[in-house]
Amino acid sequence: MIQIWQAWVTDRFGSLTSVRHRSPPDDPPDLELIFEKQTVGMEHSRLQPKHLGQARALMEKSGAGGFIPSISSPPADLAEMIDIIVGVKIPMSSTTDDWVAIFDLLAITLRKKMRGMPSGGIIGIVHDLVVSDAKKRALAEVAQNIVNRNEFADFGNYTLILLDRWNVHQFHSSLVRRNEKVLEQTGNPPPLSAEDQKLLSEMEAATKNLDVTED
Repeated sequence: MIQIWQAWVTDRFGSLTSVRHRSPPDDPPDLELIFEKQTVGMEHSRLQPKHLGQARALMEKSGAGGFIPSISSPPADLAEMIDIIVGVKIPMSSTTDDWVAIFDLLAITLRKKMRGMPSGGIIGIVHDLVVSDAKKRALAEVAQNIVNRNEFADFGNYTLILLDRWNVHQFHSSLVRRNEKVLEQTGNPPPLSAEDQKLLSEMEAATKNLDVTED
């Protein structure tokens, strides 16, 4: 994420000089990014309801593809989930219900990460929710709607970065801040210097196991 938004981050905080990883039982944040101008906390998460994570794990274990359960209507049990994955049962839900579920999940995730960094910081959220190419910006618009609400008046010192990776080479990323225009980047990550690559490797190692959002 920092690689994708390197120009924005450098302009705001200065050059990134080192990364400090904080692991349990340390308190949040997950990372401390040491910049020329200041140290900035960064929290990571994956926007994925628990039942979707379980479905993907089952598909990976079987080595076969399959259908994904509805975001807003979790299977009642494991048997129903398997029926959905193999196509015996068609998951039923409305687009409206799915986006309401995504809104609620994102709002809860943001508030949780903010509690871990009460003075502000960067919140990085990876997602692979089923969102059509024409609606890649929709999740960022939902996020903007959330952070601009009165309930999130304290979001001024935070920056949200959303990342959707289509594959190892292509991505769509949005940068969201309270009362500011949403910024977007799509395509291939920019090339890195040897020093930047070293820092990126440290960050990837530190965030290998992302926190997965629970229901």
